[in-house]
Amino acid sequence: VACESYQWNDSVYTSIGDYVQHFTDIHGADSVMTLHLTVNYGTHNVYDTSVCESYVWNGNTYTTSDTYTYAYTNDEGCTSVDTLHLTVNHGTHNVYDTTVCESYVWNGITYTTSNTYTHEYTNDDGCASVDTLHLTVNHAVHGDTSAVAYDRYTWNESTYTASGDYTYSHTDANGCEQVDTLHLTIYNSSSGEFSEVACES
Repeated sequence: VACESYQWNDSVYTSIGDYVQHFTDIHGADSVMTLHLTVNYGTHNVYDTSVCESYVWNGNTYTTSDTYTYAYTNDEGCTSVDTLHLTVNHGTHNVYDTTVCESYVWNGITYTTSNTYTHEYTNDDGCASVDTLHLTVNHAVHGDTSAVAYDRYTWNESTYTASGDYTYSHTDANGCEQVDTLHLTIYNSSSGEFSEVACES
């Protein structure tokens, strides 16, 4: 029994079979020798594998895409080598730092407060992924003022002469649109002209 090949009387055999050789013995007689040969072969398996993050093969952990080999002796006692063509895909982990006014829509969800948020999903390679959002939400302060004046009132460089509610829009220090409201009451001054004639006083 041999692995791969067997050399016998200057001949190399690689297949299972019965082989005969004729020769003349020391006495000059024709003789026959027969070889009953079993040839076993090494195992050479090839694996093509795609995984996420890592892969354990024959007790070893692999985390990068490459071609790996594993040498061993098979059940027939022959030297064997298996080959692994490994593709290792990785999850996606994006990080976003975002500053907005009032609210922000991220992955279909509306956020109105500053915080850190995460979004779990499966990426295009089929691997578990997590994105992180560091969100700052600024809110405009909307001022509300009530005022009473005679004849006219000046507010934010505009002069008003009638009672009413007025608004003033502007951008605050955070870049957010702010709307202030003025509740104004105007009283008009009255004036009169009199002509009198008097003696002494």
